[in-house]
Parts: sequence; C-alpha cells; structure tokens
Amino acid sequence: MDLKNPNYNNNYNEKKSSRSCPRITLRWEGRLYDVTDFAGRHPGGRHVLERHSGQSVDSLMQDPAFHVHSRAAYAILDKYLVNGGDGAAMGNGSPRLIGSGSSKIQEDRTQTADFDGYVDLSQPLVGQVEELGEHYYDWTHRQVDRPIRLFRSDLAEMFTRAYWWMVPLLWGPLVFAMLASSYSHLASQPETWPRNNALSRQYGPASIPLLLALGVLFWTLLEYIIHRWLFHLKPPASSRLLIRLHFLFHGQHHKSPMDPMRLVFPPVPASMFGVAFYLLTNLIFPTGMAHAVFAGIIAGYVSYDLTHYYVHHGGTPSIDYFRRLKTYHTLHHYKHQNLGFGISSKLWDFPFCTRIPVDSGVKKAH
Repeated sequence: MDLKNPNYNNNYNEKKSSRSCPRITLRWEGRLYDVTDFAGRHPGGRHVLERHSGQSVDSLMQDPAFHVHSRAAYAILDKYLVNGGDGAAMGNGSPRLIGSGSSKIQEDRTQTADFDGYVDLSQPLVGQVEELGEHYYDWTHRQVDRPIRLFRSDLAEMFTRAYWWMVPLLWGPLVFAMLASSYSHLASQPETWPRNNALSRQYGPASIPLLLALGVLFWTLLEYIIHRWLFHLKPPASSRLLIRLHFLFHGQHHKSPMDPMRLVFPPVPASMFGVAFYLLTNLIFPTGMAHAVFAGIIAGYVSYDLTHYYVHHGGTPSIDYFRRLKTYHTLHHYKHQNLGFGISSKLWDFPFCTRIPVDSGVKKAH
C-alpha cells in the first residue's frame, strides 16, 4: 500500500475478498446486493453476512433485538447493488454495481442533502469540513465505506496514516529502554516516594513490576479521558480551527471507521502525547520510578492501539473478551457515540456512568 498514492481514495487498498470464495449476497426490498468485498469490513463481523447470505434482510436491518442499522448503513449498502437487482449479472465474472432506488437509501440522501454542497469525499477534506458549521458533528457520524484523504500535499497526507505494525515496532523498544533505565537507577540508589511525607517509602528494583502495572492502569484512565473529553468534545460551530483540529484528531476516524490506515495513531501525533506523558511522570515521580511508570503507560498505549485495530479489522475474535469488546466498540461507532469510551477496557465506563447498556448488543443468535 502506497502511503503517498494520490489515487488512494479511488480504490480501497485493503485486501479484497477472493472471487474464488463463495459470494455473499443479501436481498433488501427485493433487490440483490453482492457484499463479498465488504464482508471483511462489516462492523459486526464477516460471519454475520455469511450466515444470512442469499436471504432477505428486510426485517433484520431494523430488528431492535438484532441491530437497528443507521442511515449510513443503507448508504453503504447502496454501493453493492447488483445490476438489474435480479441476480442476472451474477453468472459471468464480477457483477456491475450501481446505485439503487431503495426508499430507505433515498430517504438518507434527502436527509443529508444539506451537506452535498459542502463536502466532496473524493477531494481532500481539510478545508471542506470547516464549512459544515453546525452540521459538522452529525456529518462525522454518518459513516462511509471508503478511505478519505485529509490533505492535498502527499507529504502531509503521509503523516496522517499508519500501518498497525508500526505501533509495536516503534514503541516496543522504548518500553524496554525505559525499564532498563529504571532498573539502572533503582539498583544503584533506591528512591523515596512521596518525598518528605509520612507515607514515604523506598522503592528498589523489586518494585518495577508494580510500577509498570501502575503505568498500565494509569494509561487506561488516560485513554478514557482523551477519548471522552478531547476526541468527543463537540467543537463550536463558529470555530473553523477547532472543527479542523477535531476532525484531524478523531472526527476522520468516525467518518471512515473501516479505513485500516486510520485505526492506529500515526507516529508524529503519538510522539506529542508521549512527550507530555513522559514529562508528567517525571514531575510526579523520581527518575527511576518515573521511567518504570512511563514504560507501563507506553505498554498500555501499544495494547490499546493494537486492540483498536483488532476490534475493527480482526474478523471474528476467537476469544470471548475481544468478541465483547468488538460488539461494544461497534455500538460506540454506530449507535451510542456518546457512550462506551473505553476501547481496550470498559473499566472507566463504570465509575463515569458511560457504559453502553448490555441490551444494546448484537444478538448472537443471528
């Protein structure tokens, strides 16, 4: 995948489903849709589409016990209508896909018509989204099944994308370096913390696992705080600058949640947060302890970013914990955008009362 490719938006540079595999088709309002190429990106998992292949999904699409699909879901479905709507084109090669006349999709187009004059998804979006004003926040939550380009400059655009493997490759060595530095400091001279306090105690090398765990726990809180109060802070309609910043940091992910190149933090913005967390830990703790806590924060961040990628693009998780996280995060994107801010863990959604209701999940029986 070429990060600099200016034609990136013209083709979804993700692995397409092999045509040697059985096609996955659905029927909606009497029309036939070939969703084979979309199956790997389906938020509920490929298995859901496979289970209902060839069947009518009219009732399932609006079944509260299953999952009430958003207006954006119908707009995405629109892309996969088979020419003619009767399956006639399925016999020779790939079917030609055309826009449909579904009443639900037409309703969605009418409701979003006020955006059409402002945003062209085939063009760089920075410079366009600021024009949305009061419509911006709602627009970001009407998802699209396509990659998006932020900047016209190839160089600037390159810094906004990242492969998932960049996260452990770049940050893993830093975790070990910080642990080695912590051991060196604490082995040569145990540190006292809190300073000049009746509760003070000394910490030596044996305390490193505890400090590492403290850093991981601290990260889960930072993850929640950043996600809820920074990434989901609704920018004022009158501020073009804040709308642009919000879109760069998080709005673009909610607009195109299936884009595999926008699921983990690119190295440059991640480094800015990393420097801030490093300074914070060194402000609170002596050097040796700070480095162990910071290693835990970075390890927590790596786990968070990889988990985030996995729940979006890891298929159907075999481990129940990750299956529940996938369902939970899917609901955050498509149904409860103001709830469910925990990604690698639901821990802090409980005390802050932002847990997504358990009855909002996708019914497993389907």
